Amino acid sequence: MKRFFAVLSSLLLLSSLAAPPAAATAAAPRLKLSFGWCKTACEIRIRVTNTSRYDIAWVGGTCRLRVNGRYVGKGTVYLGPIKRGHSRSSTCNVVDPRLEEAWWDYENGDAGFRTYATVKAIPHYRYRR
Repeated sequence: MKRFFAVLSSLLLLSSLAAPPAAATAAAPRLKLSFGWCKTACEIRIRVTNTSRYDIAWVGGTCRLRVNGRYVGKGTVYLGPIKRGHSRSSTCNVVDPRLEEAWWDYENGDAGFRTYATVKAIPHYRYRR
């Protein structure tokens, strides 16, 4: 029985040491999207606001673009460091042959051009103690 409690207590100790710090579970940055020009390439404007109590060392991620429910391409975005309570903006450019085909379908009158973008931003926090 003593061995069981020893193993159990060591597992609990290891799990508490491996738990992520509070900043890793802090509030995610708030994202706001808007569209610029869109023809053979789409410009997606991204504004990220840091809502956590910690400075973010850098923010980067990807944006995916759909036109009429069809995936037409993706791009990458790098925003850099953001202080707590501040915001930063950048653009994500999507250039893909599928986007050009969707635009030509729209110009020929075969389909509409309803755009829908999703952005996945990954913040990396800087801890100050």
